[in-house]
Amino acid sequence: MIREIIMPKLGETMEEGYIIKWLKNEGDSVKRGDTILEVMSDKTNFEVESQYDGYLRKILIQPSDKPVPVTTVIGYIADSMDEEIPLIKSTEDIPQPQQNEKKEEKTVAVIEKIHPKKRVIASPAAKRLAEELGINLENIKGTGEGGRIEKRDVEKFAEEFQREQVEAETQRLSPVRKIIAEKLLWSKQNIPHYYLSTKILMNNIERLKEAMNARGKDFTYTDFILFFVSRILPDFQLINASFINDEIHLHNTVDIGIAVDTDNGLVVPVVRDVSNKKIEEISKLRNELVTKARSGQLKKEDVENCRFVITNLGMFGVLQFQAIINPPGTAIMAVGSIEKEPVILDDQIVIGKSMWISLSLDHRIVDGAYGGKFLKRFKEIMENPGIEAIL
Repeated sequence: MIREIIMPKLGETMEEGYIIKWLKNEGDSVKRGDTILEVMSDKTNFEVESQYDGYLRKILIQPSDKPVPVTTVIGYIADSMDEEIPLIKSTEDIPQPQQNEKKEEKTVAVIEKIHPKKRVIASPAAKRLAEELGINLENIKGTGEGGRIEKRDVEKFAEEFQREQVEAETQRLSPVRKIIAEKLLWSKQNIPHYYLSTKILMNNIERLKEAMNARGKDFTYTDFILFFVSRILPDFQLINASFINDEIHLHNTVDIGIAVDTDNGLVVPVVRDVSNKKIEEISKLRNELVTKARSGQLKKEDVENCRFVITNLGMFGVLQFQAIINPPGTAIMAVGSIEKEPVILDDQIVIGKSMWISLSLDHRIVDGAYGGKFLKRFKEIMENPGIEAIL
């Protein structure tokens, strides 16, 4: 019996994926549960397992940088190598790798003019050379008598144009960058973003961090942000919601994504059920997810159901920025750097350590006052954390 291998649908919003590599060759024996290929969707690689025993009879679509729609037949598994595979009606719709074809191109520098053509004065030699090279003489400034275009002017123009072409570099978008581009473009075009910002005094968090790290721990500021956001999100269900098919989905758990920069692009693994975990557990899970993300080992379950996201560029000296919401989530918190500055405490000017926080929210779900209350609560708890709240 011949059985189809299809591009799997690995999530509610997945419409297409990229074949990264086949882990079995045509003719190889496969068992149900064997990993047969690697697929990328939503910037994460997933291993696809065989649903059947048999032989990998035919691979229809090879790895490429072209997306494959979900449910597309990408190969066949057969009970034996003698079975005939179905005839392929047409290969036109099957994405194929791009061939690097070298084309000999003629240098052309023509600028279309809306206005009537001006009279061009040029020497016969200049006209012949311009015609050979496909250059519009209207684009050249002559250095001869009365602005006459000489042969040397055409040669100089051609040399400068060729140099610009060599210096210019065109790069094809990788599958990861395509997914990033498509997802964020969709987000900005379809989600009515609005932004709220506040400055948080981090002196108490810094003292708390130093005290806890002195006990042999190694907490980051992101760990504290994750911890305190998770403590107040249950009171703000709409900010912990997701928006799917014109419906607001409320959730009983707090699952927070953390934006991680990798060699292959930005990914957002998710720390699960954060509100029921101690800061030690949160720190450990965050570190494990970052390591998996940067080594390309994230699984499907590591990036699913992300609603609230934290992205931190403070380590690069970025003071403040506004991030794009990660659909189907509702909010993303952008964290800036911690900077020393004079602040007033108890009517005294002291040196404080301040950090800008910017919150991007989906106005379809969260009104401004609701978002403002959340940010106010977060600022209060960050500026007055209390070690008993952590322990």
